[in-house]
Amino acid sequence: MKRRLWLIPLTILALFLDCFVFPAITRSGFRPLCAMSLALAATAETKVQDGILLAIVCGLLTDLFCNPYLGLSAAAYLIAVCIEYGFVKNRGAKRLPALFGALTASTAAEAAILLFSLIIGARFDALGLLRATLPSIVLETLLVLPIAAALHTEEKGGPAFR
Repeated sequence: MKRRLWLIPLTILALFLDCFVFPAITRSGFRPLCAMSLALAATAETKVQDGILLAIVCGLLTDLFCNPYLGLSAAAYLIAVCIEYGFVKNRGAKRLPALFGALTASTAAEAAILLFSLIIGARFDALGLLRATLPSIVLETLLVLPIAAALHTEEKGGPAFR
């Protein structure tokens, strides 16, 4: 229960960064999706149910506050969480598969957002999109590491933030 209580302020912080801080300071179009990084870290370090819940809630709230299409981010975050879970479900104590899983999941989420946007009818500049998407994927992957370290649970001691 305490593990889930710590996810509430982290979710609020991630949504605040995604919707209000990063759009104001970005100049070249790329920005990390902190809410997705939080969902991926929760999937890797806590239970997969926490990651799925965060993916749906954060995705819907992100769409509500900053995107014109409701459900687009939630679907992309859910795809990313499913891919991350596939990488980390049998990893043991290894962190490297979780990092590769986060990289693959971030790439899949960005591709899903692009695909869903194209289906809806949005128009993109391909080169500009590539310049914005690749750094975003790297930043999202790198954000998973400190968030996962904050959520890391020991075998007997519980979450590290207790």
